[in-house]
Amino acid sequence: MTLKDSPARERDPFLEAVGRVTVAGAQLDASLHHLLGAIAHEPTLLMDANGASTDRLLQLCRLTLTVGIVAPEDATEIEACLKGADNIRIRRNAIVHSIYMKAESGEGMEALKPVRKSLGYNAKPITVEEMEALADEVTVLRSDLFRVGWNAGAGKQPGMGLIPGSVMNQV
Repeated sequence: MTLKDSPARERDPFLEAVGRVTVAGAQLDASLHHLLGAIAHEPTLLMDANGASTDRLLQLCRLTLTVGIVAPEDATEIEACLKGADNIRIRRNAIVHSIYMKAESGEGMEALKPVRKSLGYNAKPITVEEMEALADEVTVLRSDLFRVGWNAGAGKQPGMGLIPGSVMNQV
């Protein structure tokens, strides 16, 4: 039997949502790395950030805010975005690093019960819709991360303009 002859696989919305949260987390990491590049003009720091975890990227961004290169009003907006990213990181990790096993009965979401993993995440039941909403939150936050990074750096250059307003909490 070849791959072409295999029966069609059944799609699993739950696993697709977990995958979407995973990809959104990777996109968030890329946006944090880009923010770091916009606010830190230190090549060694940027090299250290390559392949860094979300938590490490948040630490490096916060470290950059302490050296005084970023204007205080920009630092306040950046810190608000970093808090949002940290909140999303925690929720993403609870989804991605949890293990689910089949319960004794039920179908779909009811057939999955969370199991504690050695990483210390206590999984709680979560719906596909909640995971999709988390992935959407990442998309909104990525826009804000770009905006605050632009406004703190390139937007202040002659001939460049600032990007107005936050889109956070408008979804």
